[in-house]
Amino acid sequence: MISLEDARRIISGAIAPLPPLCVALSEARGRVLASPVAADAFYPSGDRSMMDGYVVRDDAEPGEFQVVGEIQAGAIPGQALGRGEAFRIFTGALVPDGGGRVVMQEEAERSGDRVVLRRFPERRFIRPKGSEAKPGDVILPAGTRLGAPELAILAQVGRVAPQVAGAPLIRHIATGGELTGPEEIPLEGMIRDTNSTLLAALLADFGNIQSSRCGDDPTALASIAGEPCDLLLISGGASVGDYDFGAEALRRLGFTIHFDKVNLRPGKPLTFATRGAQAAFVIPGNPVSHFVCFHVAIRLAVELLCGIQPAWSFLDLELRGGEPLRPDPRETYWPATVAADAGRLVVTPRRWSTSGDTFSLAGTNALVRVNDLSPTHRAATLFL
Repeated sequence: MISLEDARRIISGAIAPLPPLCVALSEARGRVLASPVAADAFYPSGDRSMMDGYVVRDDAEPGEFQVVGEIQAGAIPGQALGRGEAFRIFTGALVPDGGGRVVMQEEAERSGDRVVLRRFPERRFIRPKGSEAKPGDVILPAGTRLGAPELAILAQVGRVAPQVAGAPLIRHIATGGELTGPEEIPLEGMIRDTNSTLLAALLADFGNIQSSRCGDDPTALASIAGEPCDLLLISGGASVGDYDFGAEALRRLGFTIHFDKVNLRPGKPLTFATRGAQAAFVIPGNPVSHFVCFHVAIRLAVELLCGIQPAWSFLDLELRGGEPLRPDPRETYWPATVAADAGRLVVTPRRWSTSGDTFSLAGTNALVRVNDLSPTHRAATLFL
């Protein structure tokens, strides 16, 4: 049995990012840039006004000015500013040659083609050309995960087909002759399959997941598990019972088992294997074990495949109320809820009777790490 730290080290050393590809901007949300993106021009393209108001020369003094025209956003100024002259200008418009200061309209008194600017604020309210980016400046480095702001940046610089890390094809197999679909009424002795729904939701932002179910038949399991994928997840069959066939199916397919027991609660029988660039996990069948194993180990593998820099850290938080923590010789990750209370984050452990208690996961957005035989007041930053 190995430590969770060693298990994560083994996973990190065994998995590489998938080959990059170009995707349409509309399909790039959540993907990771495989190559840096540079500015294609000056941003802004010229000196631009930050306010609606009047633009005057940089050497002008407060007083009366002749208004010689107006400049709207998108228009090209037709003439330079002379002494004693001002242009009416609008937010985002190009500043004319000679313009050095924009005085907001609240400071102006306009009468016909004359305007009195009695006071110049300290700020000039002009965005200089290239002050945000110049041609060739890296604006999004490789490894950036693309959310709404980053997609807007790609659109601004015309990168409509960014190169991103590949998204893994994930195949999930829920094993056990006792399983029925969530839409079915289970017969006596049967239970509904919750793990397929749980994993599909946890993996929704990472790749394409395909789920299926298989009874306690090692030959059938090996047949399904042999279908192409980048990451194979087998729910159940991770322990040492007569019907635990997960590791056996992987060996039949030529996988190398790197570990099959982790000093982890819940999730001790977690198994990790590889075959070339393909990775596989056999996950203990209970849903709380699935939830914990995903966040402490499987998520690491998925992030590596996707080219995401894994984040693994803890916050020191106050434990307040909730279920009393039950220490264990294994490193325990206890479902919990983190919420703000009077400006501070506090963590409340959830009720957790057994690893099969799916209901205990309701409201969970963090895990409390309990080490050795004395609980620590630390919650993992694994927010959903």
